[in-house]
Amino acid sequence: MKAINFNFFKNKNDFNRSTITPIRRVKDITRNLLTFLFSLLTLGLLVYIVVYICMSGAKYLTWNYISSDYNEKSYTVKSDSSFNINNEDLRIFNFKDNSKDVYKSEKWGVSFKNIKSNEGYYVVSINEVCSNSYFNELIDFNGDVFNSYKESYVYYLYGLDNEGNELECNKKDLSSFVTTLDKCVSIDSLSIRTFGGGIKGSLISTLYLILITIVIALPIGIGGAIYLSMFSKANIFNKILRSLIDMTSAIPSIIFGFLGILIFIPFINNVAGSSGSSILAGSLTLVVMLIPTIVKTTEESIIALPKGYMDSSLALGASKTETIFKIILPNAFPGIITSIILSIGRIIGESAALIFVMGTSTNDNVLLNQSATTLSTHIWMLLNSSEVPNYGAACAIGIIILIIVFILSLLAKIFQYQYYKKIKRV
Repeated sequence: MKAINFNFFKNKNDFNRSTITPIRRVKDITRNLLTFLFSLLTLGLLVYIVVYICMSGAKYLTWNYISSDYNEKSYTVKSDSSFNINNEDLRIFNFKDNSKDVYKSEKWGVSFKNIKSNEGYYVVSINEVCSNSYFNELIDFNGDVFNSYKESYVYYLYGLDNEGNELECNKKDLSSFVTTLDKCVSIDSLSIRTFGGGIKGSLISTLYLILITIVIALPIGIGGAIYLSMFSKANIFNKILRSLIDMTSAIPSIIFGFLGILIFIPFINNVAGSSGSSILAGSLTLVVMLIPTIVKTTEESIIALPKGYMDSSLALGASKTETIFKIILPNAFPGIITSIILSIGRIIGESAALIFVMGTSTNDNVLLNQSATTLSTHIWMLLNSSEVPNYGAACAIGIIILIIVFILSLLAKIFQYQYYKKIKRV
């Protein structure tokens, strides 16, 4: 029998040279080049979006914007009928703020300043009211003395001069505004408004929504993952169940909004005695949306664990339940953390379903059984509530969303690190 010669190539490089043809080499280079270009394009788009949001929203992102109410409060005050500043009642005022951009009325003891509101336009802000200012003697329609000028601006101001003529202070020119005010001996009508347009209510609503949804969805999702990975058998029921979970993950979010309208809103109204949309109804709707994500992520983490963990624990005399809660779940902790982060990102970014279930009315006093807006729906309102969309304020909210996601992800990683550090010590 003729011997078979397995030494086909004279050296180790002959195989590579003989199998990789020039055409294949060109194809490989082309694939690598396309992969690099598309990866670079994706990275460039992400960087552009983040930079655009930060640059457009940075000037709107102030503490006042975050902490103030969305709805303005309006007050109208005037001088008492017998009030009149005469030359015998002139007072000396001590102003604390003597900045160049502050215009002071030495006659009335009040200073004004042009500042930008939360909506992005300039208003005449009441900068300082001296303790002995005549403004502290103005009264409202009930005859009560009004002195709540903090963080407010002038909507309009009409005064009376010595001859009883009505003078209107021009808000477009602050110097002229103060000059006209100094000619007045009494205030006929002063309309004051607090700064609105803030996102305090939407921020609190978002945090409530995250907390309630995670508290409800996480145990259900982890329980479902434990059943599918540890107890389920290969039968028709479990196949249908897995198919339903996969299908639920692919359903558009607006469909869940219809589900919330038909089921959760009536349920919450009957239980909590509310009417219409609410945060609780939005939370239950998001629970249904997030359970498939939590189940799939946690199940994959459990399946990825070595089978020896279960066998070793059972061999040492532990029950299956003890093994799951003391061995399997602690080692699947990274997957659970991942599901939490993904869920929080979905909650913050969801808007289509919440518009139907939670509504679009911004409440500064947040209640769980009432309508509210999240940060994402607040962005939708800013871009659709007027003819001129407020892109700057919307980008400011976008920055806050990015910061919240970053902080939560960082906290999750720190908790995960501390957890594994503790396990290693044990």
